[in-house]
Amino acid sequence: MIRETYKLVKTVKKMYPVVQFLKDRYFPDGPVYYSEKALIEFKKKGRKIAPFVVPLVNGIVMEKDGYRTDIVDAPYIAPKRVITAKELEQKAFGESPESGRSPEQRENELESEFIDDNRISILRRHEKMCADILLTGQVIMKHYATAEDAAKGENYDFKYLRFYEGEFKNKYKFTKKFKDMTTAEKIQEFYKMATVLRKRGVRATDIVMTSDVSMLLMSDKDFLEFYNKAKVNIGEINPTELPDGVVSNGSININGVVMTLFTYDEIYEDLDGEEKAILPAGTIAFLQPNMGTTVYAQVTFYTKDGFKSYAEKIVPRLVGDEKSNMAEVQAFSRPVMYPNDMDGWLVANIYDEVASTQTEADNSVDTHEPPTADVSTLKTEAEITAMTKKAELIAYATSIGLSGLDNSMKLDELQDAILNYQEEIYGE
Repeated sequence: MIRETYKLVKTVKKMYPVVQFLKDRYFPDGPVYYSEKALIEFKKKGRKIAPFVVPLVNGIVMEKDGYRTDIVDAPYIAPKRVITAKELEQKAFGESPESGRSPEQRENELESEFIDDNRISILRRHEKMCADILLTGQVIMKHYATAEDAAKGENYDFKYLRFYEGEFKNKYKFTKKFKDMTTAEKIQEFYKMATVLRKRGVRATDIVMTSDVSMLLMSDKDFLEFYNKAKVNIGEINPTELPDGVVSNGSININGVVMTLFTYDEIYEDLDGEEKAILPAGTIAFLQPNMGTTVYAQVTFYTKDGFKSYAEKIVPRLVGDEKSNMAEVQAFSRPVMYPNDMDGWLVANIYDEVASTQTEADNSVDTHEPPTADVSTLKTEAEITAMTKKAELIAYATSIGLSGLDNSMKLDELQDAILNYQEEIYGE
């Protein structure tokens, strides 16, 4: 059995790569920092950029041409598997009773299997974090101390990274139910979304959609006429290189805007045991490759030789306990995904409530609206903590330009989010 962490790190790097479509295509890996904190660099053309909501540590701000860098505490992802003596004394699944394999041999196989399981679960979390940014402009992180708490969704440390100022303005609203649109209206809506991004200085090249949206489009004969059929089979992307759960549907030319269509249907098993979609049904996202970056902070833990730090994407570790007669196969990762341009994408959902007017639809993605709250009307910390109804807190948050809060959050989480937002945006 390999016990040295530096050797385990090399082993993980040699394992077969797991292709993560959202992560690899839109948030590729950047630097790994020899620090508990990660440096992120992003910009918002022409105006001030929004800060993270999580507390900044030794922030470095460079406000020139909308450019800014921040140093933030990176989150911890740390799955583990347990190897017991009892497991090693029993034959493995599919193992012949006459195999004569020793517990030590089974231990090596289980260690390898668990290292790979941990690695894949971490990479799956990376993919989900990227999806959260695309869908909501933020990553909500619930840090648990035990597996039991994680399964029940209890006793966690709540933090989140936010990548917008005031209100999330990358969520596009249609003016008509998608299923009721004519082919021409669907094309017009796509063109409007592409135009919004072009006005922001962004040229989207990909349309990523879930299978239900893809079915509506691919079963529409008139829509297929818009295809560049020469690229349906060949395409800009080789279909053999796409990961499981992703299909390239070819390219479409929308009034001179050529975009590649992808169908994405990846799922994951949540901590509560339920299978969920990474992108919810009805999702349509206008994206561009390399629109974001993923950086990593180092992992530090105690060994028999003292504290040691490892600046790697994933750090595996083996810890034995003679008293309990078991070993733990652990893995750690401290990623921070962020968009390079906070205005750099649009997302919509065909099942959302439609805008009542075109003006309302335009305002949903208008990025030139400053916070509208009157500072004199802001509530004090005492007033906010005295509010005991979630609906009241969410309504107040909306009135000061803070969106993204919902009833699934705990009362103290809502209060903390509002207080952090007021301090960051209004300095109160």
